Amino acid sequence: MREPRPYAPLTSRYGSIGQSGEWHEAIEAYYWDKLPESFAIAEALGAGFGGGALRWYRMIEGEALTRQRAEIKELDDTLSIEHDPRDIELGDEHLHAIQTAVRTVAGRLGWDFSMAVRTTILLAEVDAPWHGARFGYCVDKYPYDKICIPARAAYDPAHLYEVMAHEFTHVITLNLTQGRIPHWLDEGLAMLMENAPARPIGQWQDPIALNAAFEADRRDDEGLARSSAAYSQSAQIVRYLHSIGGDAKLAELVRAFTNNNLWDEIKINLLGEPSVEEALHEVYGLGQKSLFEAAQ
Repeated sequence: MREPRPYAPLTSRYGSIGQSGEWHEAIEAYYWDKLPESFAIAEALGAGFGGGALRWYRMIEGEALTRQRAEIKELDDTLSIEHDPRDIELGDEHLHAIQTAVRTVAGRLGWDFSMAVRTTILLAEVDAPWHGARFGYCVDKYPYDKICIPARAAYDPAHLYEVMAHEFTHVITLNLTQGRIPHWLDEGLAMLMENAPARPIGQWQDPIALNAAFEADRRDDEGLARSSAAYSQSAQIVRYLHSIGGDAKLAELVRAFTNNNLWDEIKINLLGEPSVEEALHEVYGLGQKSLFEAAQ
């Protein structure tokens, strides 16, 4: 079992809410998937000043309520499923979709199943349009990585396969790149692995703007459209990479984020060169600017 992560990255990733000692305890318990303890603290704290903790509160609440009613089944040595059979019935075809998605994506990216994964089908009642990741999300927890899928995405085995393939891709990229992968590449790979169709993009974004677009507020139509366009552009870029190197080169790319020599690490950590630039040059011989131009 790994030790808890340093708290500073949580603060930088999730905002000032992490600066509260009490919320620190709730979040730490959440990352150990100790949901009753986490939710007990969150309930006592509420949504925070000005509702600043509402997203954290609702995410913890959704997983905690699901845990209260769920059954957990081990599918194999590294994959388990958590769901409430009274809320959604998972037949053999659903379990087959989950396992097939995992095996397929792992095979394409050369994953060795070194990290266990818990897949949770959230209760239907905790789905909400304001949720920042209401189509599914992946969390780096302990002692396993956790994939949470909304109930509405689990009724149809074909759709469940797509969501599971997408989120399991994030499990792989998170572990192989140690969190260094940019948002556009992470989501583009996930879109490729779920076999998402090409969609209209609109205005082509540069790497900085494209990464920022994923943080758009999806609770309104404008933010949702901006985010959807970001997913479509990222998928087109990764499809271009796939066209010139296939799965093998993409598998090399995700490993190239962490196979650096000392000088490469100095450039990345001290000189501020993005990890993705070094990785792209190593595997494909081009940088982000050239790639974005070629894929357009």
